[in-house]
Amino acid sequence: MIITIIIFILTLLVLVVIHEFGHFLLAKRFGILVKEFGFGIPPRIWGKKIGETIYSLNWLPFGGFVKLLGEEDSHEGSPERNFANKPVWQRITVVVAGVVMNLILAWVLFYIVIASQNFRVISPSIDQGVYISKVEENFPAKEAGIKTGDRLLSVDGKAVSDFDEAKKFIKEKGASAILLKLKDNKGMEREVSLFTKEVDGNRLIGVVFTPFLIKEFNTPIEKIFSGITYSFDLIGLTFAGLGKTISQLVAGDFGRVSQSVSGPVGIAAMSGEILQGGWQAAVPYLWFVGIISLTLAIFNIFPIPALDGGRLLFLLIEAITKKKVKAEIENIIHQVGFAVLITLALLVTYSDIKKFFP
Repeated sequence: MIITIIIFILTLLVLVVIHEFGHFLLAKRFGILVKEFGFGIPPRIWGKKIGETIYSLNWLPFGGFVKLLGEEDSHEGSPERNFANKPVWQRITVVVAGVVMNLILAWVLFYIVIASQNFRVISPSIDQGVYISKVEENFPAKEAGIKTGDRLLSVDGKAVSDFDEAKKFIKEKGASAILLKLKDNKGMEREVSLFTKEVDGNRLIGVVFTPFLIKEFNTPIEKIFSGITYSFDLIGLTFAGLGKTISQLVAGDFGRVSQSVSGPVGIAAMSGEILQGGWQAAVPYLWFVGIISLTLAIFNIFPIPALDGGRLLFLLIEAITKKKVKAEIENIIHQVGFAVLITLALLVTYSDIKKFFP
């Protein structure tokens, strides 16, 4: 248990350091003074000044921050090292650098996971179904053109909802011809007619079913960019899930929202479950960390006050209108956004505690 907690804390630390290091690195590159590099949200537990930057550890473990000269006061300190005085394209670059670092980390981790599984991986899907994870050689399914990744929709006109049901329908047909309705990964539907093959008294078509879509990367180009393309698949799933969550909120179905959303406590609990597998859990845990890193990138770029996306929105307004939004107004909006985010974080944490530790 203690080792699991330590691993999870170190994981969060790595994710925060990677994200904030992106801001830090680009700020330094453009000559901007970095006042503080913080882990967690204040109040501060500990801090030490090294060079011109304070490195701090803070009480609320919901992320981290890099405090730049001029973020809150454009007249602060040396003008040439002030963030507010830099060209708008440099400020935009500094703001999005953290998101880019999280994306790169996710790409690298997903590539390691996919390569370790011979470039076959569970592909994201908003709903479960009956998918073909493997097609055996010298069996009717292979000869009929059924491929890995196809989704089985029906057997002889009977819709299938799980692979046990699919196996039952196929077994019931015996030696008779079977009509399968399939959908490929491009959404195209087709029907395939085939006969079963008898093996040790069993009637088989030569496929392995799974409730999740399995994606294969076959060509050298597909393999090289597998981490990136898999990330984009997950981004699509994230937005689909977000849309579903919003519709549940609008409908007032707060119970389902509570079950589908997790904060630090929930993530820690899931982390513990994965790590129970010992060293064999290394690959699933890397996948899990990649998911967290990608999620941080996605939600940080949303135009929400106090997040990178909120700051980016004001910079884009400035780039388009050639006029800066008043610093006082922007600061107030970010402060309100920060308060709302902290409130939501506490509510999600309370929900997690009730859900995982009833």
